[in-house]
Amino acid sequence: MPNTLRLDQSVTYGYRSEMPFQPPTVDGFHSHLHYEIYYFHAGVCTYIIGDRSYDLRPGDVLLMHGMTLHRPHPAPDQPYIRSILHFDPAVLHNYIQPEHISELLYPFEHIGNCRLSLNLEQQAEWEQSLAYLQQIAPQQHEKVSLRFMMRMCDLLSLLAERCKQEHITYERIGKSGYAQEILDYIEAHYMNDITLDDIADHLHLSKPYIASVFKQSTGTTVFKYLYNRRITQATLLLQYQSDLSITEASRLVGFKQLTHFSRLFKQMVGCSPEVYRARWLRDAINEH
Repeated sequence: MPNTLRLDQSVTYGYRSEMPFQPPTVDGFHSHLHYEIYYFHAGVCTYIIGDRSYDLRPGDVLLMHGMTLHRPHPAPDQPYIRSILHFDPAVLHNYIQPEHISELLYPFEHIGNCRLSLNLEQQAEWEQSLAYLQQIAPQQHEKVSLRFMMRMCDLLSLLAERCKQEHITYERIGKSGYAQEILDYIEAHYMNDITLDDIADHLHLSKPYIASVFKQSTGTTVFKYLYNRRITQATLLLQYQSDLSITEASRLVGFKQLTHFSRLFKQMVGCSPEVYRARWLRDAINEH
């Protein structure tokens, strides 16, 4: 992404990227440990975050708890301009008193993921702040500056205040609404057997229409999304429930056959479940 600065291992800032979306995985869904602030400048884009679907408008801000499966689905024939700030919440401890950190992280830790829609006056103010962040950002590989972090914390404070004041909503209208209903159904049942017949019966729609509207709204198929949801949940189980065997983790996220789970896990994550758990445990030990 042009104009992207990896300020250190804790903060990454990309300002007004116009590059076409380049999915990090085959179908574009991904997750990460950092929190994310995403600002949509221009274009046509549906953004999927977990079990929520957002039809973006210029001036929209998305706040994301990065471990939730997410991906944009921009229209290929339209500009796609966005600014993205990733940050490790732990970095705030180097700059902010502990009693104030929970206030700054309120949207991420109490809401999880949400969308804020700014009016024209707020958009101008927000875009000025993003441009200023770009001006004061250190050069690549330099240590993140106190000045940058204080400005970032100011933005976090404004976002937290807005989230407390607003009622956060998401769309359930027309085709996007049907896609949202499908996402809701998957979220509630991903750990069980799911067929298109089940979804069709639940929504009283035909299977071809379900497949078509989901692909059109999200850019992927129902079952690719389902498998991504299951594998993402499996990574969490492998990280935080060390007493679970690989077979048990596979079963709990909805796979009947361990071989199918292991094959998809390696395909999506890049290594086997056993290697993934071993690496996670090793890195956790090294951090402490």
